[in-house]
Amino acid sequence: MSSVVSVITLSELCFPDITGKTIQAWGQVNFSAGSYVTGGLVMGLLAYADARTVDFNGFLRCEVFGEDVVTGSVGGYTFHYSPVGDVLQILLNGVELGNGVAIPNQVLNDTNLFLATWNRTTVLG
Repeated sequence: MSSVVSVITLSELCFPDITGKTIQAWGQVNFSAGSYVTGGLVMGLLAYADARTVDFNGFLRCEVFGEDVVTGSVGGYTFHYSPVGDVLQILLNGVELGNGVAIPNQVLNDTNLFLATWNRTTVLG
């Protein structure tokens, strides 16, 4: 158990300027070594979008997965992003990690990616 809470850093891989209805951004999710907080770690997608002048009210979804997009998991670990609180939950076989549990090495050592999608023409909020 670690007393230092893990921090998520987002790295941009591709943020194209699309003139159509939707815009998609690909990036990498990097976890620092530390512990998990029940309910999820702050992901920082709001700040990421704001820095690129994308209105978060047009947010549609964000998927986070290990490098293997087919299964969407990293050795049984999956991710769930919630825009409420801008948090990312880590689940093992569908069950959220417990409070204070160290971020697993499988998650720390994998390339974890996100795909976020926004609607540029409709304000949803």
